[in-house]
Amino acid sequence: MEALNRSLFLWLNAGDHPPQLLIDLATFVAQWLVGGLGVLLLALWLWGGRTSRAAVLVAVQTVALGMACNLVIGQFFMHPRPFMIPLGHTYLAHAPETSFPSDHAVVFFAVGLGLCLYRRALAAVVMALGVAVGTARVYLGVHFPFDIVGSLLVAIASYWVVAALMYPAAFQAQLLTGLEVVYRRLFEPAIKRGWVQA
Repeated sequence: MEALNRSLFLWLNAGDHPPQLLIDLATFVAQWLVGGLGVLLLALWLWGGRTSRAAVLVAVQTVALGMACNLVIGQFFMHPRPFMIPLGHTYLAHAPETSFPSDHAVVFFAVGLGLCLYRRALAAVVMALGVAVGTARVYLGVHFPFDIVGSLLVAIASYWVVAALMYPAAFQAQLLTGLEVVYRRLFEPAIKRGWVQA
């Protein structure tokens, strides 16, 4: 299994002298694209209405649980990053810590899965971006392919717990209603001016 993981890594990893444009693009995707997810979730909350807010709530819970799972896995399972072995080429600075699973990929997959109940087309785009982020991080030499697959599995498990086990639907609705009450009080001036949705 590890031999396959390393072989796939060497196939996807950048070579000796990759074009600088590809390195710059991969770095943007691998490191900075994740910031757009926060903007997306905020926009869905402010202008998307109750259905979109329900999706945001599930997405945020899935991300939180997924990141908690990553933290626990990292404590009990140390898998070195490619540059720690060393293997392949590295074009992105990163701390020498466990590689499995990828936090960045977990966030994208968790948000994508969290949105899928209410915003399927958007969820598909976010999932595709998660694959792009994972691939970019392998290309730049800071993750193995199985780290990205593991991230998807963590996100799936987290989503399943949030959607099916953690809370009854009635509780989720009550939680959303409570959050909306707080939101409307905090954003009352902006709501009255029509800048954001009530």
